[in-house]
Amino acid sequence: MMYINLDRNSTISLTRQIYSHIREAILNGTLKQFEKLPSTREMSHSLNVARNVVIESYEQLTAEGYIYTKNGAGTYVNDGIYFERTATLSSLINRKAIENRPNKNVISFRTGIPDLASIPIKKWGQLYKSITLSVSPLHMDYQSSKGEYELRYQLSMYLRRARGVNTYPENVLIINGAAQAFSLLSRLVSDDGYALVENPLSYGILHTLESNKVKIKTIPVDEFGMETAKLPNFPPELIFTTPSHQFPTGVILPIKRRIQMIQYARKHNSYIVEDDYDSEFRFDGSPIQSMQSLDPTRVIYVGTFSKTLMPSLRMGYMVLPDALCAQMEETKYVADLHSPILEQLTMAKFIEAGFFDMHIKKMRSIYLKRRNHLIKCLKNAFGDTVSISGAEAGMHLVATFKAINFNNLVMHNIEDNDLQIVPISKHYLLDETNKVLKHPYNDSLIFGYGNTNILSIDAGIKRLYTALSS
Repeated sequence: MMYINLDRNSTISLTRQIYSHIREAILNGTLKQFEKLPSTREMSHSLNVARNVVIESYEQLTAEGYIYTKNGAGTYVNDGIYFERTATLSSLINRKAIENRPNKNVISFRTGIPDLASIPIKKWGQLYKSITLSVSPLHMDYQSSKGEYELRYQLSMYLRRARGVNTYPENVLIINGAAQAFSLLSRLVSDDGYALVENPLSYGILHTLESNKVKIKTIPVDEFGMETAKLPNFPPELIFTTPSHQFPTGVILPIKRRIQMIQYARKHNSYIVEDDYDSEFRFDGSPIQSMQSLDPTRVIYVGTFSKTLMPSLRMGYMVLPDALCAQMEETKYVADLHSPILEQLTMAKFIEAGFFDMHIKKMRSIYLKRRNHLIKCLKNAFGDTVSISGAEAGMHLVATFKAINFNNLVMHNIEDNDLQIVPISKHYLLDETNKVLKHPYNDSLIFGYGNTNILSIDAGIKRLYTALSS
């Protein structure tokens, strides 16, 4: 008789416990193929449980193919079921959790993260609850791949007002963040074609294009943005750009270069992908008008709520030229049918009620104070040996240091002081000789301050000074 230890205080039923013990014994080879099992009567007597409990366990094991019954001859283990397994999922998860466990002592200047403590979660929760309790049953069915009309309407109104985007609800496609936008747009690049990207650029665009097997070429960025005079003779199918607050340099593409890029796209039948990266948070004057407003037939506008509200929402949007609407809706349908409905309806109400505008205004004030304090701390600590750029908008800036090379040794020293900062050189692609391209930011760090409060900025710059002085 096999040994089975039952826990009668467990929330797991006795039927399930018996099933699991026998299943595991078969899989690990303790019970061999064609080995006879005790009868249900013998098993129930041995374990002191009702016979029906054992019968249900055997029936489940039979349904899954682990055992079989011969009429009048008993129950046996099926053949070919022994399975040598590697590490269990739980052990892998536990190990990964240990590896990714956050260090509370680390001060992070990560980019692209908004102030998580300022998310209006109470207002959001109230709206979400109200919508969930009142939503029509029809909304529980599969919906349009374009996204909910209410949200597309509210977005089109907001984008016209705040960003000068030339759009209607029919041109808006709701997506699961900017990363999905880049992934869907990758389908527009043919096998023989390529996409043009800025250098330096964000990891998100680079990794998404590479994972979709899109060939890429680069155009350098100077103090005025993408160098449009260097656009290639052999045209790309897509041109990715962050004109209103280039990531990571923070520079703004002037109108002359915007027009040059659009004229180039018109001439070569290319599309420009405008990644409107955190440009709502402009501190000196009004937000820069979108590039899409100059030519909605050549520019695809991409936005996300990850920077303006909360990353975990995983919601973004594209404003598409008329010629691409049907194609991209089909591409979205193939990818995942549509984005979550209740979140879309909640966001629509959030914008309609004015909460989104209020939140943007509030966060612009918070980020302005943090930006100013960060610049003050850097200047107090490093004086004339540090210069600041890309600070006119957004949630990050670039600090360039005299006579410092942020090589691996220096960066390890910074990490040893419990600081999380990225050198701008990490965002540059390599040339054909596998050497880092020359650029004006060899000695520069990117400071994200969206989710770094005033006290952390104080302590962080002190740690940086210590790290660079040692």
